[in-house]
Amino acid sequence: MDYDTDVLVIGSGVMGALIATRMAQAGKAVTILEAGPRVTRAEIVEVFRNAPIKLSLTNIKLQGAGSPFPNPPHIPSTYGDYLQLKGPVKYPTKYLRVVGGTTWHFGSALWRMIPNDFKIRTLYDRGRDWPMTYEELEPFYCEAEAELGVSGMDGQDEGGNGGEAWPPRSKPFPMKGLPIPYFMTRLADQLKVGGYNPIYEPNGRATSAYKERPLCSGNNNCNPVCPSGAKYDGTRHVDEAERHGARVFDNSVVYKIEADDSGKIVAVRYKKPDGTEHRMTARYFVLAAYGIESPKLLLMSTSEKYPNGIANSSDQVGRNLMGHTGIAMNVMASEDLWPGQGPTELLVYMNYRDGELRKQIPSYKTKLRNTVATSGLASKLMDQGVYGSKLDAEIKRQSARSLNFAIDFETEAQPQNRVTPSTTAKDALGIPKPEIYYSVNDYWNAGRDFGVKDLQKMASLINATDIKMDTNHQDRQHIMGTTIMGNDPRTSVVDKDCRSHDHPNLFIVGTNVMPSASCVNPTLTGAAVTLRTAQVMLREV
Repeated sequence: MDYDTDVLVIGSGVMGALIATRMAQAGKAVTILEAGPRVTRAEIVEVFRNAPIKLSLTNIKLQGAGSPFPNPPHIPSTYGDYLQLKGPVKYPTKYLRVVGGTTWHFGSALWRMIPNDFKIRTLYDRGRDWPMTYEELEPFYCEAEAELGVSGMDGQDEGGNGGEAWPPRSKPFPMKGLPIPYFMTRLADQLKVGGYNPIYEPNGRATSAYKERPLCSGNNNCNPVCPSGAKYDGTRHVDEAERHGARVFDNSVVYKIEADDSGKIVAVRYKKPDGTEHRMTARYFVLAAYGIESPKLLLMSTSEKYPNGIANSSDQVGRNLMGHTGIAMNVMASEDLWPGQGPTELLVYMNYRDGELRKQIPSYKTKLRNTVATSGLASKLMDQGVYGSKLDAEIKRQSARSLNFAIDFETEAQPQNRVTPSTTAKDALGIPKPEIYYSVNDYWNAGRDFGVKDLQKMASLINATDIKMDTNHQDRQHIMGTTIMGNDPRTSVVDKDCRSHDHPNLFIVGTNVMPSASCVNPTLTGAAVTLRTAQVMLREV
């Protein structure tokens, strides 16, 4: 039988691009279908610099003013009403549908999980265990760090206890860590007397020339876009895959996956912006469309043989949506600290990352946002009637002292938290929009109450004033779950190789396969799991 390609990858973000690169390097015919357009760094940076308001991608109230990324009708932005949010807790996540995917705008924190994160059900009677151990994944963490170009500080205890290096690693970071700005060294000194152990975040910013990337010059707008390309994004591997012969079809929105009666996936159907429909066959398929679009596509792909959609005999597709639903605190420091130099995020605390406490409260990470909301400060002062030289002086004073502490909580996999195709709302191509139901449980509430007291303690250690706490379920844009892995086909969607339990030639990759969330940013773990899957595929494709 003739096929259009050996491997068809749906989605060109970091996970799809990594696996496409490995397959193309091995001489396989690879095709990537990407729903969004191809964009260039120059055009995105120009739009950002000319925008009247400079924002990260987290402010949905100013759509169009803050986002430099395109918003065409066939792939509507997640800023507007594209995501149909249901349930008691909103999940207003942001992801990009462009060639290269959401790493265009990520802050680039690239953490490893720790060994106990893989067995939280066994140890703490919470959530789900993974079907693999940290030790099994560790070599692939090393590969992922090399591929994404991670800079970090060797020897740190990332378990948060201020002890020896943790978790275990067989190779050092590919690059040394970033310089530590004054704001962070001074704050670390102040908090240390309270028992808080500073950790400097591993991230995807180059501290030396690395695979055509320049070293980071500290532009401080990693989110929404790195102007120099020092920060990793998925286009690096899209380009590499193309250099090895892979084809990339942009503006190609996949809306159906077809399987034969034996369970084998045979083709996908996709639409172009003009509404024309197309079909492509392949020997193997990789679904890498992130944690909202991937389950939506599987659930839309119904047929007489598969009335509940593709890969869904367990009824777990779309379920177990997780995130790092968090809280935050704004304070005014008692001295000038001058945040805003260097990357948007680097200093974190994880005193409560692991231990018996996880039976009662979720693991969490506390981060210091290294940003300066100057425009917001100025607007607020002018609303208060402050103008002229007093306005200038007060902007300088508040910019030097305004701090934001944010907590990211681990959340548990709960089947009622889910993504489904909307039965009423459709996009410009007539494809259902994603409907998201999300909630938190008492475990999260216990963590919130504990975290508020912890933040108040931190504020007191720096003699802060004007303390404002926000406990309103902040979304951290860390999408996990929805096609989780497991050993039991009755309770999971893919096995430990990320192969669908139901379809032998369908692999699903991304943070959506993670059965537990830990408290750290999931991208590196998703990349490590993806590279492990690539190794499995190379043995049989």
